[in-house]
Amino acid sequence: MLIVCPLSVMLMFVYVTLGYARGLAAGHPMEYLQMTCILWAIVMTVLPIFRLARLISLPYWFLLLVYADMYLFVITLCEGLYFDLLWWPDFTHVISSMVIAAIIFMALCLMQTHSPPHVTFGSRGGLIAVLLIAALSFGAIWEIMEGMTGILTGVDYMSYGTLHTMGNLTADLIGAVIMSAIAWAMLSTRDAKDIASKIRLGKKNIDAGI
Repeated sequence: MLIVCPLSVMLMFVYVTLGYARGLAAGHPMEYLQMTCILWAIVMTVLPIFRLARLISLPYWFLLLVYADMYLFVITLCEGLYFDLLWWPDFTHVISSMVIAAIIFMALCLMQTHSPPHVTFGSRGGLIAVLLIAALSFGAIWEIMEGMTGILTGVDYMSYGTLHTMGNLTADLIGAVIMSAIAWAMLSTRDAKDIASKIRLGKKNIDAGI
């Protein structure tokens, strides 16, 4: 992960710099594509370093989802897939929504683990219901932020119209539902404490009291 993943993204940087990326012809500025490759290469370098330094450790299933999302974003921009495939933006929204829902799921498991015994979500269904509602709210907040940014800056971020916004919200719903189903399945074989024990923030495992 520390070598192969950042290197593969930097190869995309070279691909863009040489002018071969189809995203350039689709209308994306070269500087934007180059900075995107550099940014995600840095992220892909930092995450494994944090794990090796025992500062931050996240479950492998979550890292797989995050890395898939990063690769999809880089490849999508470099190859201009947002313009070539009408359904592609909604597909990437689904994956991004799953990442957000996964973060919320881990946070809820930590809350359940470290709350007093009498403070719980009631049941597995209760935790999943909170997960779904919270994940959906992030999609709505994002669209509101785009609208408010347009009002404040004068740049029309909502230029694709209401159908585009509804498509994004529908994709967010699908991603949240998929992750909620995965979380339901995970909680059928282990409890929130088991999931929280795989998360490390700092030199000691969170489950040990940090």
